[in-house]
Amino acid sequence: MVTECFHMETIKVISAISVFEKVAKNKSFSAAATELGVSKAYVSKLITGLEDEFGERLFIRSTRKVKLTFLGEDLFEKCQAPLDALNSIREGLLNRSPSPKGMFKVSVAGAFGEEYLAPILFEMAKLYPDLKIDISFSTRNVDLLDENVDVAIRVGELQDSNLYARKISSRREYICASKKFFKANGEPKSPRELAEFNCLVGVGDSWSFNIKKKVQRVKVSGNLRSDNGRVLLKAALDHIGLVKLPDVYVKEYLDNGQLISILDQYVVKEIPIWAVTHSKKKSSTNLKHFLDLLENHLDKEK
Repeated sequence: MVTECFHMETIKVISAISVFEKVAKNKSFSAAATELGVSKAYVSKLITGLEDEFGERLFIRSTRKVKLTFLGEDLFEKCQAPLDALNSIREGLLNRSPSPKGMFKVSVAGAFGEEYLAPILFEMAKLYPDLKIDISFSTRNVDLLDENVDVAIRVGELQDSNLYARKISSRREYICASKKFFKANGEPKSPRELAEFNCLVGVGDSWSFNIKKKVQRVKVSGNLRSDNGRVLLKAALDHIGLVKLPDVYVKEYLDNGQLISILDQYVVKEIPIWAVTHSKKKSSTNLKHFLDLLENHLDKEK
């Protein structure tokens, strides 16, 4: 709180000194007010505030003109360089290049990141050579602020937070295994029967299903666990157990008959995919270009 108050007071003083400089240059409160687009009363209030702060007058006022006092002349001389520097910074920011550059860090997970997001980031790397892209693959929910992540791609239900999320796509998941596995072990007819089968477990110990029009979680277990989807896929193809994976992993093998999908009537049909950011807006040039490219790419995929 003390730091915030200090910063607010500093901003007020800078604003007042900027107004003081305009009055000094124009030698007129009215002319300074006109240039700044504010009222003469507002200008007078800020100058009076500065004079109260310093304990001395900055201007000698008359009905026709204003003249700097000794303190006013000293302040006018000393404030020129800092105000010029601030104006230069402002101009630089307003006229900055619209092209992405600098560091851009993205947190993704799994095959969706590999198949859909990586190519978009490759395209950005080719289009914008001044952009340095950091692609981090992780199944955990990273802390965007602590880890300097610009955008994280997350799947499914989101935890409550102060971050902002926009839905960018959705995916479907399948429960499947090989013909050989089903021939040797039989086939579960309901989610509850999964407890009797060897399930290849990913990050969590339960799978979601639509049961009686409600999403319910069913606990599963097995003799192999991995946080890598491709490892689980290979295990299923090697007849070790049942697996639950997104379409991007298993669609090819379902189509060619190497894997067989079961319990389709219970599986949640659409799982949302989110882009999670610090701000509701596309607040940086890098983020704006990435989200625009992502939205265009996913629209073409529909």
